[in-house]
Amino acid sequence: MKCAYSTNIGAKRKINQDSYLAANIEKDGQTYYIFAVADGLGGHRSGEIASQLAIDRIKERIAEIEDYSDYEQVNHFVNAINQEIIREGVVDPEQLGMATTLTMAVVRGLDMYLYHIGDSRAYRINAMAIEQLTKDHSLVQALIDRGRLTTKEAKEHPQKNIITRALGTDEIIRTDLFEYRLYPGDAILLCSDGLYNMVPNEEIQRIVMENGMEEATRKLVNLANYNGGDDNITVIIFRPEMEPAAALKEEVK
Repeated sequence: MKCAYSTNIGAKRKINQDSYLAANIEKDGQTYYIFAVADGLGGHRSGEIASQLAIDRIKERIAEIEDYSDYEQVNHFVNAINQEIIREGVVDPEQLGMATTLTMAVVRGLDMYLYHIGDSRAYRINAMAIEQLTKDHSLVQALIDRGRLTTKEAKEHPQKNIITRALGTDEIIRTDLFEYRLYPGDAILLCSDGLYNMVPNEEIQRIVMENGMEEATRKLVNLANYNGGDDNITVIIFRPEMEPAAALKEEVK
């Protein structure tokens, strides 16, 4: 599996509350690749602590899931992390209310499982299209679903940053689980909202398709900052290989 990743504080924030993971595990004679983006909520205390805690627990415990396509197991796993984030806030009042998004991909061969809470995103990008694979848990997405807002209007809505689901906000969280098959030519991109709020989808597609992955991550971050850099920016890009590949070096932030 080939991948590249980059994170940046942005042009206007004082701290980077994004965390990410790119790693692999060996399980039952198979290699699983794990990619995750967690965006600590800027309007809450200690968002960076919440996002890093989520990433740390994924790294430590992801191998405990027996079947990555089983919703009950996945939801139980994510809710255990959710409960720990809530407990940390109870123990330390300075961290009370901390919360984070989570968008995670587990890849085995050409099968990909996406676990999703919040408004970080996963995209499939190829020469034909850019396809959003996750659905935002946000106020504006709810308004779009009800026909009260267009996608174009949502981009300029004053409450576009309000999310309706995150780790740490409720005692019980419902995780979205998506299953996808990967194909030759696909690039998968995970990102925090600091990217897609600053860079249009067609530009994301163009940059990913015209550049190597490392160069693409660098250019995407730079363009997000050039366009205003309103938030932290984290980007992970990976491409499936059509034949067995060497293990991916673990990277955690």
